[in-house]
Amino acid sequence: MYSLPDWAFYPIAALAAAGMVAGALSYGDNSVRSPEEILTDGILFEGDSLNAITTGNGLTARILREGEETFARIDAVRGPFDGIQSAGAFFTLTPGEVQAIQGRRVRLRFTVRTAPEFGAPGVRLNFFAPGVGQNAGEHVETGDQFETFTLEAASSVCSWEFGYIGLWPDWGFESNTIDLERVELTALERLPDCPDN
Repeated sequence: MYSLPDWAFYPIAALAAAGMVAGALSYGDNSVRSPEEILTDGILFEGDSLNAITTGNGLTARILREGEETFARIDAVRGPFDGIQSAGAFFTLTPGEVQAIQGRRVRLRFTVRTAPEFGAPGVRLNFFAPGVGQNAGEHVETGDQFETFTLEAASSVCSWEFGYIGLWPDWGFESNTIDLERVELTALERLPDCPDN
């Protein structure tokens, strides 16, 4: 029976390990989108990408599936101006996304509903960037079926260090929960005082 010489084992093992790592990295979406792609396609959170949601103090979020629908169930036990302020339940934009959309007006479309249990009658929708804060948000009344609401925002600042898409359900006793199915951000026209990136 043939036996591999000792001097050949380590180089072959290293090549096999490198091949396994390269193969594993080739699966999934590991590409970085260009600013042009972000401006053309927008930014979308739905399905598995809802797992990117983060919650501030006083809120919780969990991802649920009902049949073919995937959504985030978000509940609040306090209001946005009570205690430590945060963006609520929010999605953080990547540095590349922030760079692509800074200096532009943005349109956000939130697809939400009142949760079947402990349902909140409404939700506060918001976008956070330098020059755009809590007061820029809009409160909307939600119903039992998923419905899409639009929010437009524009910053007075042309260069951004951060960007967050936030939601805050109404926080009444036993009526403090909403379901979020989808969030879409579209960059609109460049603001007149902001030069091209």
